[in-house]
Order: sequence, then structure tokens, then C-alpha cells
Amino acid sequence: MFDIFLSHAHQDEARARTLVKRLEGWGFTVYVDFKDAALSQLPDRALADRLVDRLRQCRLLVFAFSEASVNSRWMPWELGLAHGVIGRAVLWPFTQRALRAKAAQEYLHLYEALSPATAQVRLDALLGEARAAAVRPADLRAMQDLAGITANKAPEFGQPEVATEFMANGPMKLYLAWLDSLTSAWRPK
Repeated sequence: MFDIFLSHAHQDEARARTLVKRLEGWGFTVYVDFKDAALSQLPDRALADRLVDRLRQCRLLVFAFSEASVNSRWMPWELGLAHGVIGRAVLWPFTQRALRAKAAQEYLHLYEALSPATAQVRLDALLGEARAAAVRPADLRAMQDLAGITANKAPEFGQPEVATEFMANGPMKLYLAWLDSLTSAWRPK
């Protein structure tokens, strides 16, 4: 799992390498194409499949753009994919001219542009939200327990007495199952 998928134009690789060092220095894990040796060997369809797979392993896409980004075949595709797959993307303008070039690409106005002064704090906040939204094993166990609680009663839910009994006891059973799933990791085996 990576914190960040870094999308950049190949002409900006030197800038992207500097950005990766900065992001990793802040403690973030970064997926970037030039660290994935297998990418250069793949035909377009397999390359696209690999990028989809890698993007699904990330919490946020950072769209690092410059004037060169306008000519990129992959960057708009990666941004659209991130919008649909992970729902979190931000812009990282490499230059002031990039911000002016942004005006020509209307779709970029949908996303927040980070400023160098606040980028680390904002990325921390966005990634914190992403981590909180992820389904954790304890939550998954609680959902499975809820399914077990409701499965036994599902055919009878139409009857008022069963619905009343579930509303009275079901939430407590769910809470206890959730609490048990949280504390089970600390119990001696």
C-alpha cells in the first residue's frame, strides 16, 4: 500500500524525482513510474492494467504538472482514473507558468492545487481522511457479526414484534461484537 501515486510528464522526471524525495522525507510512501522497472517492458494495454493495479494500492493521486503536462497521453487518464477509483486527487504545480497553463485545461479546476507552504500539512490531512475511511479488519469483523445477527431474523423482519426485538437488542449485540473484535488483538492466545 502506498500513500501517494505520483502522476507526472516524462519531460518533468527530474522535477518529479526531487518531489519524490521531498514527499518521502515527509514520511509518505510514493508510487512513481520510474521506480517500477517492469513498466518500460509492457505494451500499452498491460501498462494500463498495471497502472490501474498500482493506483488501487494508493490513497491519493498527486498530479504534478507543468507546461509539459498538456502533451502527456497518460496524465489525464491517470487523473480521471484516480477520480473514479480512489476519489482523491490534488494538483502539485511545478511552476507558476503551470498554474497559468491550468486555465487551458478546464478539468483541472475540479481539483485542489497545493501550495508549497502548506503542502505537507494538507497532504497529512488528506491521507489521514483516507486512512480513516479505509475498512480496517476490526470493522470488517463487526460487519460480519452484524450480518450474522441480522441473517437469523431477515425473513421475519416484516413482523412488528421481531423488528421491535431487533431494534432493542440488535444494536447492543453489534456494539459488543465490535468491541470484542477490537480487544481480541490484545488477548493472550
